[in-house]
Amino acid sequence: MKFEVREGSFQYTHEKEVLKKVSFSLEGPEILSILGANGAGKTTLLKCMLGLLPWSSGATFLEGTDINKIPNKEFWKKVGYVPQAKKPSFVYSVREMVVLGRNAWLKEWQRPGKKDWAKVEEALELLGISHLQNRLCSQISGGEYQLVLVARALAAEPSLLVLDEPESNLDFKNQTIVLEAIRRLCREKGISAILNTHYPEHAIDISQKALLLMPDGATVFGSAEEVLREELLQKAFDVPVLIRKIQLPDREYTCVFPTPSSKSEGGIKL
Repeated sequence: MKFEVREGSFQYTHEKEVLKKVSFSLEGPEILSILGANGAGKTTLLKCMLGLLPWSSGATFLEGTDINKIPNKEFWKKVGYVPQAKKPSFVYSVREMVVLGRNAWLKEWQRPGKKDWAKVEEALELLGISHLQNRLCSQISGGEYQLVLVARALAAEPSLLVLDEPESNLDFKNQTIVLEAIRRLCREKGISAILNTHYPEHAIDISQKALLLMPDGATVFGSAEEVLREELLQKAFDVPVLIRKIQLPDREYTCVFPTPSSKSEGGIKL
């Protein structure tokens, strides 16, 4: 499945332009990470490319068709969206939360049937959280709830998963669980994923492509290896950056370190 943004720009009324002529494309089972400093427009970009906010100019295309011309339910059958995890104020069990992902397949007022519940069970099993299905969402951990939201998106059988900061506010263990689940799903289910992240090393670890939002509104898009380099990350985040590789028992891992400037107060020379 091919997903594209062509020269997408966005600005809130009477405010500075947030996004300027953003262009990128994603094809086949691959992962794209979007990075940029706070306020660079990462969440706004996700909302615009999914049609949740209107582009000021430019457009999003799914298999070559402007998504504004695709019926809403047909679009959400192909694209699953996982927003930033916030515990719901209403009371749902995990199983009930995940079946909401089947809405695109149901007619108005239609109740979920056997096939829908089977897809719920499949999504829970894929993410290893079947044991949570009868628990209330308000009574599970943040990492577990993040996986529930991924399962909800998967229940729609999408070809593309879009995730907004899936590892934010999680500890090391839960970050690893969520990221590994995304990697495994793309590999085993043959789907693609687009995710916002604050962690360059996470992007390097799981992504084939990267989109970097720069402070001046420009963007850099390409392979993760080409984009996520010291000099470009330094420009994007306005901090000196070091990238170093370490050898783990089973694979090589890339670490990214923001470093204090030797010119700043209390800085150290490296």
